[in-house]
Amino acid sequence: MAPPEGSDTIATGNTANNEIATLLETATTNLQIRSEVENCLTSILTDVELASTLNTTVQSSVSTTQLRHKLSKTQLALDESRAIVEHETTRRIQLGDAFLVEWIKLSTYIQELERWRDSNQVRIDEYDDMKRQLGVVTDRAKALELVNEEIMVTRESGAVGEKEKESADEEKGGEDVVVGAGTGDGGGKVDPDVGQDAAAASAVASPRSSHYQQ
Repeated sequence: MAPPEGSDTIATGNTANNEIATLLETATTNLQIRSEVENCLTSILTDVELASTLNTTVQSSVSTTQLRHKLSKTQLALDESRAIVEHETTRRIQLGDAFLVEWIKLSTYIQELERWRDSNQVRIDEYDDMKRQLGVVTDRAKALELVNEEIMVTRESGAVGEKEKESADEEKGGEDVVVGAGTGDGGGKVDPDVGQDAAAASAVASPRSSHYQQ
């Protein structure tokens, strides 16, 4: 039995429809895959951008913390420097005031000494003159001591000579030898130089001692 007319056409149409449906399904599947891929890529890109942003934020936060720490150290050092400068300034002011006070006291003391020197210049000159004359008298006193020692030695030697002479006279003839008081080199005579020096010493000492007693 022969197939009806138009059956080939219908079969061909069904095949074409099936092919179109298959193509549409394939295209739809591809679109879905591409859409999911794009969504994944977009998500990845967003995550990368977010990670970069977070990294930048973290680095900024760390830098800010470090800068704040450095700023704190710098501020502390600056405060210490200011405190040291203020302390040194105060100390210098105190030293300057103390020096000024001591300088005023010293100036006043020097002025008092100068006034005392001016008012007592005559006494100072008299003291220097007395000291000079006292040195002269001391030298003369030493000279007098030497002279007295020589006189004593002379007297002793004279006395020994007289005794030897008496012994010799008695041995020769038994003559009486009378030695008067005052014989020999030192027999009670006073050296005129000794008397003058003693008078000069008493004359120098008397007016000076009476002046200072007043």
